[in-house]
Amino acid sequence: MNVNEVTVGLRYRVSGDLSNGRHADGTPRISHDDVVRVIKRITDAHVILECGRMFVINDNLKIEKF
Repeated sequence: MNVNEVTVGLRYRVSGDLSNGRHADGTPRISHDDVVRVIKRITDAHVILECGRMFVINDNLKIEKF
């Protein structure tokens, strides 16, 4: 399922690259995560979950209905 098919406010299983702060040199810190949460907001670059996790919208992002 792609980002355009997601309904904000519903629970989904989201897996992909997680934007998790920055390294000391300013480059983004990226990790991989797989969680089931409510999607609160979608921006041009991120899918933001109820817990505050920000998944990067790229080829690694996978979203499934839960």
